[in-house]
Amino acid sequence: MSESIKSSKSETSSSGSSAAPKVKKGGFNKEELIATVKSLQFAWFVGQLFTLLGVFFYTLTYVRVWKSSFKFWYILSLVGVAESFGVLLFQIFTRSGGKVSILLKDENTQYLLISLIFLYLRPYVIFPLIPFALFSIFHVLAYVDGTLLPIFGLENTPISKSIYTFTTSQNSSSIHLASCIEIFSFFWLLLRVVTFRKRSLIPFIVYGVFLKLRFEYSEITREYIKSIEIQVDEQVNHLNIPAIKNGWVQVKSVLRRVGGIYLVNNYNKQKST
Repeated sequence: MSESIKSSKSETSSSGSSAAPKVKKGGFNKEELIATVKSLQFAWFVGQLFTLLGVFFYTLTYVRVWKSSFKFWYILSLVGVAESFGVLLFQIFTRSGGKVSILLKDENTQYLLISLIFLYLRPYVIFPLIPFALFSIFHVLAYVDGTLLPIFGLENTPISKSIYTFTTSQNSSSIHLASCIEIFSFFWLLLRVVTFRKRSLIPFIVYGVFLKLRFEYSEITREYIKSIEIQVDEQVNHLNIPAIKNGWVQVKSVLRRVGGIYLVNNYNKQKST
C-alpha cells in the first residue's frame, strides 16, 4: 500500500472540505458536529476506525485473547477497508464525471478489490491486514486533527500539534513499512501453500496479482523487490553451488518475463517520457 496513502488522504480531505461548512473558532460547535457526522467524509472515517479496531483485536486473538471471536474481528477489519476505499473511489468516480476507466487505473481500486476478495475467501491471515492498519492510523489521526478537534475548539492545543508532528514526520516511513509488509505477506501466503494450509492457494494467486499491480504502480515496491534480488544473488554466489545457481538464474528469468507483462501500468514508458 505505498503511495496510495497519500492519494487517499488527499482525496478524502478535499471532498470533506466541501461536504461541511468551516468550523467557527472558540469552542464546541454542535451544528458543525451534526453536519460532519452526516457527511460522506465521516463515513470514510468510520471505515478507517473499523479497520483499526478489527486488526487490533484480531491480532490479540493470536495471543489467545478473545480467540473465539477471531472471525468477527477479521471480517470487521476488511469491511472497514472496503467501506473506506469504497467511499474514496465513489468520490473519485463522481468528480471524474462517471468515467469507469479512471477507476480501473486508480491504484486505490487495487486495495478495494483485494479487501473484497479476502473478505470473500477469508484465509484468516494477519500480515495482509497490517498495511491497511498502518494507513488507518495516519488517516484517523489526520481526520481527528483536521476535522474533529476544531469542532471542539481544540485545533491549536498540544494534542493537535503532537498529532500533526507525528503524522508529518512518520508518514513516509509508514509507506515504506507497508510496502515491505506487502512483499512479506506474499511469501507468507506462499508458505501457507507449500504447507497445505486451508484456503491457501487462491488467496496466494490473488495476492500475487495484487503485488504485480503494486509493482507496476509503486516505485517503492520495485525498490524493495530489487533489493531482495540483490541479497539472494549475494547468498547464491556465496554458496557457489552450480545447481542452486542455475536454479536461481531460471527463477529470475521467469520472474522477468512475468514482470514484462503489464496488467495496467507500463512504468517503463513513464521513465522514458
